[in-house]
Amino acid sequence: MPSYFPEVAEYRNIVLVGPRGIGKTTLLKALTAPGLTALHRRDDLLDLLRPIDFDYIPIYIPAESIWKGTAGLVAKEIQTVQDRDLILGGLFTDHCLHQLVSSFEEAAIPAGAGHDKQPWQVIVSDVQEAQIAERCSELWKLDKIQKSFLGLKIQLLQRSNIYRGAINASANAPALDAVREIGLLDFLVMLRGFMDIAQAYCGVKRWTISFDEMEIAPKSILSHLYENLRSFDQRAALKFSLFPYVDFYEEQGGFIANQASPEDAQDFHPVILSSKFANPDYTFARGLIQSECERRSVSYGAFRRYLNSSKAILPGTREFSDTGFERRPATIYEHAVGQAGDLSLKQHLISKGIKDARDIDGLRGENRRAEVVRKVFPIAEIRSYYLVKTKDKKNPSRRTSAKGYGYYHGFDQLLALTEGNPRAIKYYLNDLISDMVDGKEAHRSQNAAIPMNVDRFRAMVASQAIPRDLSGEDRSALKVLDAMGFALADGVLGDVFHPEPPLSFRLKNIHPSLKDALVSAVNSGALVVEQNVSGKKLLFDLEGCRVRLSYRLAPFFKLPTISGQERLLSGMPEVRKTLDAQPDLLTWADSDG
Repeated sequence: MPSYFPEVAEYRNIVLVGPRGIGKTTLLKALTAPGLTALHRRDDLLDLLRPIDFDYIPIYIPAESIWKGTAGLVAKEIQTVQDRDLILGGLFTDHCLHQLVSSFEEAAIPAGAGHDKQPWQVIVSDVQEAQIAERCSELWKLDKIQKSFLGLKIQLLQRSNIYRGAINASANAPALDAVREIGLLDFLVMLRGFMDIAQAYCGVKRWTISFDEMEIAPKSILSHLYENLRSFDQRAALKFSLFPYVDFYEEQGGFIANQASPEDAQDFHPVILSSKFANPDYTFARGLIQSECERRSVSYGAFRRYLNSSKAILPGTREFSDTGFERRPATIYEHAVGQAGDLSLKQHLISKGIKDARDIDGLRGENRRAEVVRKVFPIAEIRSYYLVKTKDKKNPSRRTSAKGYGYYHGFDQLLALTEGNPRAIKYYLNDLISDMVDGKEAHRSQNAAIPMNVDRFRAMVASQAIPRDLSGEDRSALKVLDAMGFALADGVLGDVFHPEPPLSFRLKNIHPSLKDALVSAVNSGALVVEQNVSGKKLLFDLEGCRVRLSYRLAPFFKLPTISGQERLLSGMPEVRKTLDAQPDLLTWADSDG
């Protein structure tokens, strides 16, 4: 159970913010009636669940994947805004009403069932079901009066078909006339009526309505729901899951402030599940890995030691403990200067009074060690992996092959590579634990798992559709990310050693052709945004934001798993090679870069 679960479960308006795979859907499904029942059957969770107030009927409304495509088709085929709103509003409302009835059924237990009623359950007799269905049939403007919950759901599906049939208005004008006859449907109005009916017949007084993946809902509907976080019925708490960047208040490319908009901490409580920009907390990730090890009958400590035992980690450069690892600067120096030929690092340290490895261990004073050790050696370490000595006196070192991932091996680096994302953690564990049980060498296992999981993440980012700009140029999220990543890598692995190279970007005067790609990268988790001191939780504008590439992409670009200095980004950054010369999604692991 994540530490923020009580915040999500409590009876108040909640907005869950985070990229794909971070666990938003899992949290909301845990708050369904079957989910709460399952949680309370686990003895290991009872002490954690006991203080939480679950005295409400939970309604879960999943997103409908066809909304995006339907919205685009309606915009193309339907001529008037009024007709578009009727169709999209009707499809959305009937989907939500169907899920409302289904969730209420899950919470309902028959009268005289002979077992204790839980706070999230409601006793419903056959007579009460018929009464509720009959009243809802009238309220929801259904063609036929129904006497059961099943009948309500069938009627809602049949009406949805009318809306779908009306989309191709030129070929089916009668269907569009039927939609106009039904009129505008407002889910919140019909929800309030359902609460009145359920309270009259079953005594239900409190509800939670959880809307999942609301970012794919039609923008006008999402805006309407979001504004009702401020003023909706006191008997219901609304819970949304959203991507970090929301665009339902955009008009002509700019953010339009809306005085009716709710404010966080006043009208709703935000729960931020996104990766932290710096100093991430991997407490939950560690607990998840430990639980997964226990489920597979594998020692958690043995698994940590297995990953840390990789032969691809440069010998002696890290000192491992139960709390993580410490770099050993003197040994890193010997690898970087002696084996990698990093004379630029050597010259930099000489300028700081460090002539050889022995001088590093002799450093005194906290400020002095921070200046040399904490700043210099995280960068010196990754250069020691990806630079190799040459016989060319003018260029004593060059970049080596992309095939080795030793820098990213080890338990704590696994935490960094997943950014604490539960889905990413599961993907890695599926292979790494199996390899450990099968006796596969740790360095081979990690060298296989890392590129496979980076490719999986890159493929997910690439699958996000981005509109072409006015010039017709393809500014996909992956293409923009690649330009950003390779530009940063030039600063880390260039000929001149920089103790604090830029590892993040400050977005200023962003070219319009990049905006959609950057938004997609943020919402997929490929870009991590630094939250500013004002406590802004939802992003309505990227201008002025500081972002870094997710560590899940670091092995592709050979970037360190630390945050660093920033550089300004307005357009596509320049890199030493053209992007066409860079390895692509399918060939990068076999390329010499």
